[in-house]
Amino acid sequence: MKFIGYGILAACTSMLGIGSTAAAQEYRQESVVVTGARISTPGVYLKRQGDFLIIDVIVSSDSRDYALRRTEIETTVDALLAQATDYDDISISIDVNGLIYPLESTEELPLSSGSRPDTSVANLVLRTPIPQDISNIQPLVQRLEHFANLVEGEGRATVDTRGGPTVSVVDPDQYRGEVIDLILEEVEDVTSTLGNNYRVILTGIDGRMQWQNTDNVNVIFYIPYNYTVIPTSLTTVLPDY
Repeated sequence: MKFIGYGILAACTSMLGIGSTAAAQEYRQESVVVTGARISTPGVYLKRQGDFLIIDVIVSSDSRDYALRRTEIETTVDALLAQATDYDDISISIDVNGLIYPLESTEELPLSSGSRPDTSVANLVLRTPIPQDISNIQPLVQRLEHFANLVEGEGRATVDTRGGPTVSVVDPDQYRGEVIDLILEEVEDVTSTLGNNYRVILTGIDGRMQWQNTDNVNVIFYIPYNYTVIPTSLTTVLPDY
């Protein structure tokens, strides 16, 4: 018999040249959307509430001159940063390949091209802590959207929210020990049920921690693993290729 745990690898890359480095890395957790296809889920996982609710904010300008567009966007983002100092529960960050970093100034604010010619865009993230045992996230979403709508764009700059809320979690590797304990408990339950005539070969628990958002509040943490149950009389096991 063979039992296999499945997972989806979250992208994590280092960030260069933007703001300061947070004390602990914070990873964005994207919601899983099921569109007719069945999505594999791990057999053993740890479920925990996410740390922050986040929404995307787009600051864009379509002024003809690039230097003017950048000035308008930076001035607008500066206004958002100044406004954030009045809020204890809202902060502004940047998402770089799934890593969330705090934005402290517009000095090295990255801009990208918009969907239309002569348009520049700054992609920001607004975040707020998720209270424990929350039952409805909509008030949090509305608070973040209201925050974004309070700032009027400089010149031809605009401030818009994009998409729905997602979740971020700080230092997911802190849960690694608990996940491994759950895997070992499952293996122990299986071998205990089968008796002394069987033993287990377990692989994969030295792999990377992985995680997945489930409902815009909770996150499951897991390690892809597999184990093979064999008779104790079997002394040689050929690996799968």
